[in-house]
Amino acid sequence: YGFVMGGLSGMTLQVFSSAIKVPLLYILTLAVCYPVLYVVGVIMGSRLRFLQMYALILIAIAFNAILLASCAPIILFFTLTGADYNFLKLLHVLIFGGGGIWGMNGLWTGLEAMCERSSIYPRQAFKILKIWIVVFALIGTQMAWSLRPFIGDPELPFVLFSQDKTTNIYQDVWRAGSELVFPKMDF
Repeated sequence: YGFVMGGLSGMTLQVFSSAIKVPLLYILTLAVCYPVLYVVGVIMGSRLRFLQMYALILIAIAFNAILLASCAPIILFFTLTGADYNFLKLLHVLIFGGGGIWGMNGLWTGLEAMCERSSIYPRQAFKILKIWIVVFALIGTQMAWSLRPFIGDPELPFVLFSQDKTTNIYQDVWRAGSELVFPKMDF
């Protein structure tokens, strides 16, 4: 997916950079978020081992990756047909968001099935999982913002990481949506 994501800029470096950054995004987000889920689970009485819980989360990330890969032809189509930079940026946000929801639903379902069959997890811990999913999403979006650019603006030179620290991802998505709906007029 990262190869296709970086294709808009037309720069080989952006294509390869994005191909590395997309998996890195998930690895770093998991490294930041997983310890708290495991520790809080143990405190709440979970008998799931470290690797059992980790495997469930990796399955959720794999679900997400499958959805991203299946959407790559859609991104490629819009990239090749000259879609607007802001449109593509918002489309990526929607695809990543949809993939995240699908992946976390897989995590929830898998954990629920494992716990009910084995009686190894207290039911109140699912409240903690809900909170963790929100934390994972927030950390993931901020991690993506920190690793940007993924798409690469075709009007700007290649940079590995953006140095602009004046906005956050939520402001940028709002701005991109506003510019897409209300384009600036050149007179």
